[in-house]
Amino acid sequence: AIQRSGIVDPKDMCFRMGDSMFPEEVDVALDFRCEDIYELNDLAQAVGKLSHDDCIKLGAAVSIAGPECASQIRHLAENLDLFEFAPGAHTPAEYGKYMIQESGHFEYERYGLQHMDQESGMFTNRGYIAYQGTVSLEELMADDPAEAHGAEYGLQMGGM
Repeated sequence: AIQRSGIVDPKDMCFRMGDSMFPEEVDVALDFRCEDIYELNDLAQAVGKLSHDDCIKLGAAVSIAGPECASQIRHLAENLDLFEFAPGAHTPAEYGKYMIQESGHFEYERYGLQHMDQESGMFTNRGYIAYQGTVSLEELMADDPAEAHGAEYGLQMGGM
């Protein structure tokens, strides 16, 4: 197939990324020249299943986790349910307001600060994001997310 396209030596092949539908944070985190094409394809399929709001949440998750490759970002995309996300929150008061609207409490800033003290999150340019899983982000982004996800819910394999 390569020779039919006029390419004699596979070293002469080059993949160029013209445009991306990934959140900006994903584009910044990836070095498309060095990524495995199959990993990029798997990432694209995972991101393609996300809603617009979940793509925004993925951008924030990438900001907090600091992934280094497409497979790590794919694992984040597949585990977005483990993140609490307050879109548009950039201050403790805004985060508090978001949480109050979700819970019914009234003192925004104090509530936001109180909630932030109980979790390790951060403000990103997309909003506030906090990872709520029990395994580390490194484990979550590992090559075998099923194993990490099992650990997340305390599942263990046992034998006789």
